[in-house]
Order: sequence, then structure tokens, then C-alpha cells
Amino acid sequence: MSDAELVGPLRPVRYADGRTEWHDLPRNTIDIRYAACHDHHLACDCREAMLAEDIAEYRAMFRDLEQAILDAIKDHQTYAYTGQSDTGWSAEDDFGQCKCQACQIARAAHIGFSECMRQRMEASERAAAEARERDRAWWARNQPDMDEVPF
Repeated sequence: MSDAELVGPLRPVRYADGRTEWHDLPRNTIDIRYAACHDHHLACDCREAMLAEDIAEYRAMFRDLEQAILDAIKDHQTYAYTGQSDTGWSAEDDFGQCKCQACQIARAAHIGFSECMRQRMEASERAAAEARERDRAWWARNQPDMDEVPF
């Protein structure tokens, strides 16, 4: 194969004897090099194609599982919020965290932590905006002669 025929980024392929070759590895078994491989050896094209395909399938399965867990724990307090900063999040609070089976699976697999934190931040921002609006309405109602609200 000449350099003009390479189609992807070159990656180092290291062999057991210590030599390293830069090679464009096949991404799946649809690649023509998979069918063309006849001299099977370590890091040959057919094995690299099967490995790359397996890794892609495992990543897709994990993304599907993660999404299913996130859908199951939506609007749950999966991780307990025990403080006023980002360091206050933990999964150790027996009273503050949800006890359902989906949340237990999410905590065991370390899924949903950032989503739970984002929901808490959105709720805090929403509460702060409502409080500001109530304060503005109070100032406008009780101080009608003022041109501006002081905040």
C-alpha cells in the first residue's frame, strides 16, 4: 500500500520483536483489508478490524445503558446534596438520597452525578430568579415614587 492510498490517521503498531510500524488500522470488518488478510499475525488487519468493531459496539451498548439509567432516574435525588458548594455532593447520605433500585444502580455504576448536580443548579437558579422578581414587585408596589428598583 502506498502513502497515497492511506485514508485515515496513522497509528503506531508495535510488534513483539520491538519494531514499530505506522499503519492506518481498519475501523471495522466492512473494510476491504479485513477480507484481504491472509497471513494472520499479531496486529494484523483482520484482528484490528474485529477489535475496533468490538470496541465500537461496547461503547454503543454502554451509551444505551447509560441513557436508559438516566431516563429511569430523571427527577430523582440520586446523589445527596449535603453542602453549599460542589464539594457537598456525596452518595453517603442515607436520608437525602433516593432509595429506588434505579438510583442504587446509577450510584453503583457512577452514572448521573453531573446530571443530578445540573438539576440542583437549575433549581437554585430558578429559585433565585423568583426571589429577585418578588423583591422587584415589592419595591415597585411599596415605593411607587422611585424611578428605579435598587437592584
